[in-house]
Amino acid sequence: MTKTLLLLLLFPLLMFGNMAKPWSDGSEHSVLFGSENASVKRETIDINLKYNALDRHYFATYTIRYIINSQQKQILPLLFIAINLNENKEIKVNNKISKIIPLDLRNTAYPFIEKSGNQTFVKYDDAHKVYVNQNDLLYFAADLEQGDNIIEVKYDAELTYNTFGFITNYELEYSLAPSKFWKSFGPIDVKLIFGDELEFKESNLGKGKEDKNTLKWTIAPQNREDLKIVISEKTSFISKVLLFIQPIGISAIALLAMFVLHLRLIKKKPKKYVMILGILLVPILFYVIYFLSYDLIDFSLGKDHTKHGYVLLYVFTYPFLLLIYGLLVWFIYKRRKVKSENLTKT
Repeated sequence: MTKTLLLLLLFPLLMFGNMAKPWSDGSEHSVLFGSENASVKRETIDINLKYNALDRHYFATYTIRYIINSQQKQILPLLFIAINLNENKEIKVNNKISKIIPLDLRNTAYPFIEKSGNQTFVKYDDAHKVYVNQNDLLYFAADLEQGDNIIEVKYDAELTYNTFGFITNYELEYSLAPSKFWKSFGPIDVKLIFGDELEFKESNLGKGKEDKNTLKWTIAPQNREDLKIVISEKTSFISKVLLFIQPIGISAIALLAMFVLHLRLIKKKPKKYVMILGILLVPILFYVIYFLSYDLIDFSLGKDHTKHGYVLLYVFTYPFLLLIYGLLVWFIYKRRKVKSENLTKT
């Protein structure tokens, strides 16, 4: 409790919430919702990250292939969640383009679609459901032959990314929950392709097999945890060190160095004006270094400027830092003066 109060006194910025949204939402999409009349023998997901120069962020082009085994010739209605997808969408069934059909949510009898009043939800399980409207579901009729069939789905999806901070982290999410609605569902091969400007950060699938700018995973049939991958902008070793220290760390190291230098000056010239001048200047220089360190890190990343929230609110902590630093230096100064006077008397 004492530590918390002290932090709030030293850094009142902690009491302010960031009013701006710190991230941009990405697309929400999923495996095909299927039927017990057919089985998916294998699924391959190719994800190619591309840069959009217009909004200066990356998006993902998905190419998803299903090998579906049908015990009979049939027309199978299929759909998948497609929230916030770009307009570029294409579906092929056995190399023939399949038309996307408007889905009337009022007359559907799918077991995974749940209605509550005027709202419609896609229900993954008892604990997880997603609100949808007619445009959030891509529906088509797959004309399946007896035996193996290939369904290919292509679309562009937005990525979730942070809007504040030095580097941008991109999150890819893909729901595997609908796989349980098929008669059976085989392994899923995932391939992620990204450029030299990006690097892998983390995934709930682990690191995966890496080959230059390509990562590969295979998801076993018994593992149906939703796919989550985080990619970030590539940084140099120096940038990684600076990002680890952060501006508060850089300025804290500088504060410690200035504190030591200030004490040496007081020892060399134990005058009151040396103590007072240092008490006034050191906290100011701490904030100057703090703000300049943002530019230093941006420069190491090759960026002109990045958004960092309400950084200027730290200025309001100056009186607290001035008070604490002043009391500490004054205490040391007084203690040395008393000790010096005692030595003189003896």
